[in-house]
Amino acid sequence: MRHDGEDEAMIARAFVDGPGDEGLRLAYERWAGLVLALALRAMERQDAEDVVQRTFVSAWRSRASYDPDAGPLGAWIVRIARRRIADHCRSAAVRHERAMAPEVVEGSLDGPSGEDVPGAVAAAIAVEEALASIGEPQGTIVRMAVLEDRPTSAIAEALDMPIGTVKSHLSRSLRRLRDRWEGAHAAHLA
Repeated sequence: MRHDGEDEAMIARAFVDGPGDEGLRLAYERWAGLVLALALRAMERQDAEDVVQRTFVSAWRSRASYDPDAGPLGAWIVRIARRRIADHCRSAAVRHERAMAPEVVEGSLDGPSGEDVPGAVAAAIAVEEALASIGEPQGTIVRMAVLEDRPTSAIAEALDMPIGTVKSHLSRSLRRLRDRWEGAHAAHLA
């Protein structure tokens, strides 16, 4: 399929203004390969796929800030991808340092299977929206603990909060998210 300037302008309009997530799907189909190629230059495939997902989640959440007069949507997405690649490399360095500490128990989160990547991006957007709905600093604490896999002591230090406060926020927030998702799942099954 040929992608000329008119096609890309249509994708950009659908991405920014379109109803539902059709614009996300179109943008993903058009630029995910490019983002993956950039990420593969800096990391292993599984991590690169995670960066692609994070890039499109970030782009979708901040689509209102895209200015077509400043440049094409693809270039804007590539700028976001470069930031996500840099973030990943910084976080990998931090994880490596933490892995050397004897008190750290490393866990792993499964990434998308690759079979339904747009679905995984949509799910990640739903998670981000749920985290935004719990407010701050709870959303930041849950992101740091669950998505970035940081120990509570590191979160407390980064946010300049007592560790007990971080633990309380984390416990209550995870319980609220679990209850919300279980309620939504039960409603969906009914």
